[in-house]
Amino acid sequence: MRERDAAAGWLGTVVGTVVHGAGRGRQLGFPTANVAPDPLESMPEAAIYAGLMARLSTGSLHPVTVSVGTNPTFCDGTEVHIEVYCHDLRTHLYGERVVVWLAARIRDTVRFPTAEALVAAAAEDVERTVATLTEEHRARAAKEISAWS
Repeated sequence: MRERDAAAGWLGTVVGTVVHGAGRGRQLGFPTANVAPDPLESMPEAAIYAGLMARLSTGSLHPVTVSVGTNPTFCDGTEVHIEVYCHDLRTHLYGERVVVWLAARIRDTVRFPTAEALVAAAAEDVERTVATLTEEHRARAAKEISAWS
């Protein structure tokens, strides 16, 4: 975690570009924006997080549930992915630059026995994210958007 993140009350911040992923999230009912972090960005610890995402092209702010990890349920190997499920946006973001603020850790990244078990956990993660994010989180992120534009 960067000192700036800790001072602002974040667990971490990811700045990067949305890239194509495997497409599984969409198939499972949780389409994700796969964020390729900028080269000098530090990678957050593997976990599921409640957070907020800003689209730098529009300045809009969105509640998100973020998965950082190797996709163990699908045995994708050792490459760490940052997958962002945006609660209120259903548009392709490919090629867009985004900032993702991690507000709270929801749970560890784990391997589920079935895709159905993963979907059930993802639904719970979204509910926990909604319950976790506050107006204070939104206000902090809104103040920081201009620093990334």
